[in-house]
Amino acid sequence: MPATRRSGLAIHYELDGSGPPLVLLHGGFTSTELWQIDGYVGGLREERQLILIDLRGHGRSDKPHEPEAYRLSRLASDVLAVLDEIGLVSAAICGFSLGANTALCVAACDPDRVDAVAAIGSDPVAVGFSDLPSEEEDDDPRPLRFEAEGMGWLVAKLEREGRPARARLVSGADPLAMAAWGRAIVEAIPQRLADLAMPSLFTWGEREIEGWATPPLPPGARLLVVPGADHVGTLERPDLVLPELRSLLAQV
Repeated sequence: MPATRRSGLAIHYELDGSGPPLVLLHGGFTSTELWQIDGYVGGLREERQLILIDLRGHGRSDKPHEPEAYRLSRLASDVLAVLDEIGLVSAAICGFSLGANTALCVAACDPDRVDAVAAIGSDPVAVGFSDLPSEEEDDDPRPLRFEAEGMGWLVAKLEREGRPARARLVSGADPLAMAAWGRAIVEAIPQRLADLAMPSLFTWGEREIEGWATPPLPPGARLLVVPGADHVGTLERPDLVLPELRSLLAQV
């Protein structure tokens, strides 16, 4: 698997398939293998050149243990570093959870590099958009648990939910890196979510947005709510997500 150090850390990535480029950014605690598990690589490799990136702190990329290293702007710089490494001026980006937030950050701050953006299970407030309320400070217990117990408690939770493949991925995560990521500060950015100009798709699970008001999406944005799905379950429905993703990419 190749890697780039253009952003200061070793960021590993892999290429698969052929066609117009599509970056895939996995969620927290996992790696590029997540896209294999849920069938996205198999479903897209015949029509797209897939650029699968291990976000910093994950997979085979470097894993710093300082919260400062996990500001979203740093993750976004890693994505651009990979595009530079393989000689791409721009690409479509699809991300899940942490990867979705990173994709939105790249789209907002470097729009000329993003042909289209698909955000699956994103948290736009955590991106720091200026037209959304600031994220409230809370005492997230997870960093302390990662430091004290490692990844075992989260692995057990996923196993109880009947998600053994995800549990296996999470078991390989670096608990100190995950604790540092959990303590990263949300940076405010001057850009507005509603002003994203490239074609966009926002996908959430029905259960993850219960009682939650949809943020002001860009004009023309596609919205998919996956029936009955929780946060993780949203990505587990490629039968619903892939057709919407293909429709989005057809606009490029």
